Amino acid sequence: MFERHREKKAAAEYEQALAHWQRERDGEAAAVSLAQTYAGETTSELMLHASEAVFAKITDAGLIELRRGPGQWQGRSAGVSVPVGSLAGRPIRYHVGASRGHYVQGTPHPAAIDTGTAFITNQRMVFQGHSQTRECLFAKLLGCEQSDDGSTTFSVSNRQKPTTIHYGPQLNGWVHLRLNLALAHYRNEVPALIERLQHELAAIDANKPAPPTPTSPVGD
Repeated sequence: MFERHREKKAAAEYEQALAHWQRERDGEAAAVSLAQTYAGETTSELMLHASEAVFAKITDAGLIELRRGPGQWQGRSAGVSVPVGSLAGRPIRYHVGASRGHYVQGTPHPAAIDTGTAFITNQRMVFQGHSQTRECLFAKLLGCEQSDDGSTTFSVSNRQKPTTIHYGPQLNGWVHLRLNLALAHYRNEVPALIERLQHELAAIDANKPAPPTPTSPVGD
């Protein structure tokens, strides 16, 4: 009886692991297929350059920039009050202050300054918001960093501040793949990307969960 309970538990754990593996494999297989067949699309929402194609359109994206919080004076302050006359019978005094402190700037923190639509093409990233517009050309790209919170930061040589686009963790994998594919087309590195994705798919196949071995005699 104990053995049968253990077998049922092992079977349930196997089915759960197999379902997780299958989802991971399906996603990686879809990524391989997309890299092999997808070369972007045209759009009427963005003025495209010659040979430019859209690889991702992200709606309700947030434009994030660092903003400093309020600063403050720190340190002691002392002063004197000097009488300088009167007005309508009331004395007027002039305050002369002396501060030994210093002004401390506020701590920079990320803040959403606009929302809109972000386009990733094989030449650039473009953000079109309600009040802000940003363009990050791949030709001037210094670095590109993706975070687990669902955001991507572009650093380009013609902008002093980096540009961060937030779209949420639920789109992380989708945006990551589309951006990598767009960059691969820009750099003429699509075959290398396909090969890397195929290696990742082979690694997933090699780690397919094995079914549990029955411990009870057949027919018991």
